[in-house]
Amino acid sequence: MTQALGRIAGSRAFALFLLFWLTFGALTNARTQRDYNLQQMGVDAIVAHHTFSLGHSAVPRLHPLGDVFTYNGNLLAAKQPGQFVWGAIPYAVFSALGVTYEKNYELASALVTWFSAGLFAALALALLDGMIWQFWGLSRIASLAAALSVGLASHWLCYAGIAHHDILAASLIVFALYAAERNRYRYENRHRGLAVAAGALLGLTVFTSMLPALIVAVVGIYIAATRPLRAAIWPALGFVLGLAPLLAYNAWYFGSPLMPANVAGDYSDTFFSFRLDLMARHLNDYLGTGGLSLWKYAPGLALGLVGLWLLPRRLARLRALFVAAIGIHLFYLCNIETLGTCEYGPRYLLPILALLAPGAAALMDARGAAAASPFKLLAAGALLAYGFLVNVVGALQGTMYCTLDEFALWGQIGGINRLPPNYFPLLRLAAYLAIGAAILFAWRHFVLGAPVFGLGETVEAGEADAAKFRKSGNKKAAGSRKNSGIRA
Repeated sequence: MTQALGRIAGSRAFALFLLFWLTFGALTNARTQRDYNLQQMGVDAIVAHHTFSLGHSAVPRLHPLGDVFTYNGNLLAAKQPGQFVWGAIPYAVFSALGVTYEKNYELASALVTWFSAGLFAALALALLDGMIWQFWGLSRIASLAAALSVGLASHWLCYAGIAHHDILAASLIVFALYAAERNRYRYENRHRGLAVAAGALLGLTVFTSMLPALIVAVVGIYIAATRPLRAAIWPALGFVLGLAPLLAYNAWYFGSPLMPANVAGDYSDTFFSFRLDLMARHLNDYLGTGGLSLWKYAPGLALGLVGLWLLPRRLARLRALFVAAIGIHLFYLCNIETLGTCEYGPRYLLPILALLAPGAAALMDARGAAAASPFKLLAAGALLAYGFLVNVVGALQGTMYCTLDEFALWGQIGGINRLPPNYFPLLRLAAYLAIGAAILFAWRHFVLGAPVFGLGETVEAGEADAAKFRKSGNKKAAGSRKNSGIRA
């Protein structure tokens, strides 16, 4: 047990998780917690008042600012209920320890955010990195660059500091994909627990946000297609289990398990309506010259659209998954009226950012041995630096930028030097934890001689690691079949 914990503490995945999680915590700010009080209202309603209906708190910060409607006498959020559940879990602990919204709203809400959205977002990035080099065989350095492109050089950085449904749902999709891919590569799709977990996480994604529902459908089809037909029952069972809380919520509050909140509240700007003029305009907004263009906020990931076509032939099925999921999501977004009202960066593209990361890694790995050439490293570094500069402004200033036809950087960067005192409630805690982690890694590396955060420089190194992982997994699976009397 101690050795296992030691290996985890010194692993690349744990180091990456800490890097992202501590960064997200340090940047979580008081303005964002005030602007997004709806998320905290739902958390307070569950923990303090044992209901999903809102408006019960006497705390002024927890009075509605928008995105609520009345249905059958209940004041309800025009959002999926899952985001409130994820925040209620840490708040139940912190409130029991005396950290409550009534005593210190900024601190309590920042902790809720850090231990829900921040935690999910950081863990998803660590798992994403592991999938890219360990399962899919791309180089470690390209995988690292891709994970950094998502976590620090895109608007993922801005929304990881908000207990927001879209970043939570985007993270859950990565969790589901990781469970499915680990089952496929390590256990040859014979691990029922991972199969059920993959399906349940997809169901919980829809419980958390309706935005990526079509992506969930595509990933579900992919999981079913990579398994024997008779084995598809396990992820299907998991999906039903993960979706059950949403069906119960809809039935209780709206009278039907199939009635989602945006339909009950008649938020028609989110309803699909095919129009060529609307589609052309929104396509320019997201991938052209518009103020929300992905090219302006995360050019490294935008290039990942091209890089998807450079994925190795052995990953053709995976490429089909990414192209289908990204394509159907964009098709939906380009045929709804709203762009998201107020945001920093294209918030509705959050669910596809992690799906673009393998393309970014493949682009860096193009031509194999030249993957870590000085030119590629310089280009990747420049894109990361640019993306970080743009998005750290949003993380610091907040994402309530409502002039969507303008690039938000120019409107927000001027206020950086006017941030008020005590603006970052978790900065000191994150700094102390970072110092402790640095001491731990230094002790392991210099005293124990244990490697920490090793990086291979070529795609061949990544392929060798992935092949070794799959080979060991196949041997274990074969042994398991032999012991259970199943013919290999």
